[in-house]
Amino acid sequence: MVGGVVEGECNTLITGVAVVEDAEEGDLVIADRDPYFSKAMTSSACCILTGQNCGHAKNGKSLLRTDNPQEAFMKLLKVYGGEEILPKPGIYPGAVVEEDVKLGENVSIGANCFVGRGSVIGSGTVIYPNAYVGEQVMIGNDCRIYPNVTIYRFCCIGSRVTLHAGGVVGGDGFGFKSCGESGLLKYPHIGSVEIGDDVEIGANSTIDRAKTGKTVIGSGTKIDNLVHIAHNVKIGKNCVVVAQTGVAGSAHIGDGVTLAAQSGVKDHVDIGASAVIAARSGVIGNVQSGAVVSGFPARDHRHEMRVEAARLHLPEMMKRLRALEKEIELMRGQDVTGREDER
Repeated sequence: MVGGVVEGECNTLITGVAVVEDAEEGDLVIADRDPYFSKAMTSSACCILTGQNCGHAKNGKSLLRTDNPQEAFMKLLKVYGGEEILPKPGIYPGAVVEEDVKLGENVSIGANCFVGRGSVIGSGTVIYPNAYVGEQVMIGNDCRIYPNVTIYRFCCIGSRVTLHAGGVVGGDGFGFKSCGESGLLKYPHIGSVEIGDDVEIGANSTIDRAKTGKTVIGSGTKIDNLVHIAHNVKIGKNCVVVAQTGVAGSAHIGDGVTLAAQSGVKDHVDIGASAVIAARSGVIGNVQSGAVVSGFPARDHRHEMRVEAARLHLPEMMKRLRALEKEIELMRGQDVTGREDER
């Protein structure tokens, strides 16, 4: 199944998979680095999934060596977790499917869903209960739209896309203009959202529609829970956007970019391909391709680490500075006294 080689005890019955800290008798654990391998050897696990260069089997345990333990562990999680039991195809009680909606084969529309006029739902797609799909929405094949997801009108979603519970795609962007005594005038947002294939968007994340044109999420991109993507943002392919990140309007993010947790991106900023934005960073200017940045404002990570290291010494430096100031004052006082004596 995983293309591995067994070492140590071969007659081992594996009944589950776990992480080292939670392992029980009969579990397989992954330990592809030495610190974890040592812990795994003293755990209750019966089998250790590891790489080619970690330690040797002992304590009656089995080793399963592979070239890529993480990939092998993902396969085993699917096996031991079981496949998701999908609802049967069909339109369930309470669902409203308006006229001119086109449904592919084996589509499931759960109880109390709404699908607006002119929408197209691809084959094998499952829409779970209480989801809302507006007018003229395009959804590709084999998508999973979980409960309480809202997809506004005109949005286009590719194939094999997963939208987790509570997500909102296509809400208005945040655009207002101050008009004096009239207050704030709202900009109409008449664009749409386009989501590529194989995208996953976490629970309670929001993707705003464009003012004009499209807000774009590239194919293969994975977005965590509680993420906000503003109007007219363009995100490339195979990006990772981690929880509580916010991207302001019209920002452009290249392919393969990582936005770590609680990072923020200013409007109209360009982030080059394969850049890494560290957790809690604030991007207020363009970032070059391949760069690793951190801090606020975000700057070269190595430089930021040097700044942080220097900051740790500030209390000691302040004490030394005060001591030097006192010495200088004393020297000045002595100098003034000496001059008066000469006079």
